[in-house]
Parts: sequence; C-alpha cells; structure tokens
Amino acid sequence: MATPIPNCRICGQAKLEPILSLGDMPPVNSFLAGPADFAKETKAPLAIAFCATCSHVQLTHQLDPKDVFTDYIYFSSMSETIVRWGVQLAERYEREINLEQKHLVAELASNDGCILKPFRAHCRVLGVEPAKNIAEVANKDGVPTVAEFFNHKMGEHLREKHGAAELIMARNVLAHVPDLVDFVKGARHWLSDHGVFHVEAPYLKPMVDQLEFDTIYHEHLSYFSVTALDRLFKEAGMVLWDVEEIPLHGGSLIARGRREGPAKPSVAAYLQMEKAQGYTANEKLHAFAEGTRKLQTALPQFLWDLKKKGSLAAYGAAAKGVVLTNYCNIGPDLLDWVADRSPHKQGKLMPGMHLPVVGPERVLAEKPAHLVVLAWNFFDEIVKQLDGYQQAGGKFVVPVPFPKVH
Repeated sequence: MATPIPNCRICGQAKLEPILSLGDMPPVNSFLAGPADFAKETKAPLAIAFCATCSHVQLTHQLDPKDVFTDYIYFSSMSETIVRWGVQLAERYEREINLEQKHLVAELASNDGCILKPFRAHCRVLGVEPAKNIAEVANKDGVPTVAEFFNHKMGEHLREKHGAAELIMARNVLAHVPDLVDFVKGARHWLSDHGVFHVEAPYLKPMVDQLEFDTIYHEHLSYFSVTALDRLFKEAGMVLWDVEEIPLHGGSLIARGRREGPAKPSVAAYLQMEKAQGYTANEKLHAFAEGTRKLQTALPQFLWDLKKKGSLAAYGAAAKGVVLTNYCNIGPDLLDWVADRSPHKQGKLMPGMHLPVVGPERVLAEKPAHLVVLAWNFFDEIVKQLDGYQQAGGKFVVPVPFPKVH
C-alpha cells in the first residue's frame, strides 16, 4: 500500500510541483517465484515532485519501509566494484583520521558488511542493517551488525552502548529514509566531537543530465542536490563540511558532515554551481521529464530493430532494470532472459514484466547477438566479466541516456 507524501522531507513545505510520473510500478525487489505469484503482485504510483523552497526532489508516494527492507535480496558483496570501494574507504580514513583499535567505525544500512570488513584491521566496527536476513549473513561473516532501522533514538542507544563513533558511513541509504532530519540528528548524536559523517547518494545533476530515470524507484524517496543536502544538514544541527563527486552508480556525491566547524571551499563551490546552472529550479527537471518520455518510445523501437538482426537478452536484474523494463514495456517477447550474478534472483521472474532471471553462464552458452546492460552503472565491471562474450562477437547495448551499441 502506497501512502501519498504531502510535504517536503527536508523543509516541510506543502506545495510540491509534479515533475515526472513513471506510472504504477511494482517494488523493484519483489521478484516472483513463478506464474502462481502473478495474481498477488502489487504496484504503486512512481513519480517525483520538486520543492521550490529548498530545491529538494522526492517521490510523491511511499511504500512501508518494513515491507521493503525487512527481508531484502540485494547483497553488496555481489559487486566487485563495491568490495574494492570498501578497501579504498578504509585506506582513506585510516590515513585521514588516524584510526586506532579503540576507535569505532559504523555503517548505517551496512548490508552484508563488505564495506566494513577492511576497516577491521584498523579499528572496531559496527553495522546497522534493517534487513534481518542480510544482517544475519554479516554477523556470521564476522561483522557485528544490529538488525534495526536507524533513527535518532537508535543513535542515542548505540552511543551509550558502544561509545561515540569516529566515522559513520551512510552509503546509498539517505535516499531511502522517510524522516531525513531525524536520521541525520541520530548520526550527529552518535558522532564523536571530531567525527565524520560520510554520506554517499546518487547525485541529481548527472541523473538529470544523463536521463538516468531508472534511478527513480520506490526505495529512493529522495534525489539530492548539494543545495538540498546543505539545508538538510542545517535542519539537523550539523555542518555540511565537504563535498565531492564519484562515478559510482552513474554519478554520486560524497557529502561529509561534522558536528560543528567551518565548511571546506568545496561546499560553497557546489552551491554556486548548482544555482548558476539551474539545478535549484524546475526548468532542467521538466526537460529531464520530457527526455524520459521520448526515451520511453525510442528505446523499445531501437531494441526491436536489433532483434531483427539476431537474438537479444539482457544483463543485470537490478532495480534500474525493473524500472526501465516496466516503464518502456520491455518483456519476454523482446528479451529472451536477463542474466544476473546473484543466486537470490536466479530462477525467478523480474517484477512487472516477468522476465526470467538466469545465471551469467548463460551469456557464454548462448551468445546472444546483443546484450542489453540494464545494470549500466557497473558497465566496465560487466564487460570485464564477460570478456569471452565480446571476443565471440557479442555486442553490448547501453540504454541511457540514449540507446547505443558498444
């Protein structure tokens, strides 16, 4: 059941401007065991709106987080890119904040603990992960994990029990949070006086510029600019201290906060750029919406033309792929199957369009003429994994911002 969201999640303002509707969409991780599940499949409105007061972009409807996150099928360690990123973060913060064994590093929405694992060589670690099935995997793998949703009250409890944290990471979770101000206040409370709150979130700018409409799904309640994040941190009594961009997930921000103190020049630079280039107003958002509607027609036509030349399948039964295939009406009549590394998805049907999910070995076994990379944010990693497919003459298709054969 989807609940309308009448107010801005950051500033509370009630007049939100509609930008783009993707129609009724199934939850992206509600994979089906087979045709017997069709009758109980649910869908909910998927659309974004804009707050002119603080420039925040957010969904118009929300699913119950307990229905979405308590039992989850996305495991971070399935991605080599994410595993390597954990090693890089551990090296960075061991150097920047001089981590010692007595220090505590925490991650909110820590998934299976793959980001925290490399930190164990330097300090104590603790994960907070609401999906009980995934938290259980992390605990068995030696990453202490609390299976709860994080909020201000939880931040108070964790500080009292485990002590203040030198580093709290919130990677690709802030967009999932219903009460943003309460969440950031919880992180502020748990931080040590000189601690760092490390946030990673998909960045609104590349989403708009590159027509990354498939970044929009029910789990992602918010779509952040630096302008909106700066307002959020202020509302929670925290300082947005530093900002940088990284290429993960099609273009993301690292926003770092502290309890107090002056911000680095990077923050002012991003705020000025976003205002000057129009990312704090609605015009670019409406252009993004118009481009998305055009792609809805252009992409299937492009794929049908390719199918006339040979077999067509896809790779990556990711959330992005669920949104893209449903919005563009791409089903089993067009794609033979979708390959994915996750054993938790293999043998099932993707939500909505019911595309069958198979193991990656199918790519080399059948060698389809073209392979649509639905998980395009991991394109380089996927190409390396499937080197034999390309050597055998197979070609990759990237669907956004416009369909292109590689």
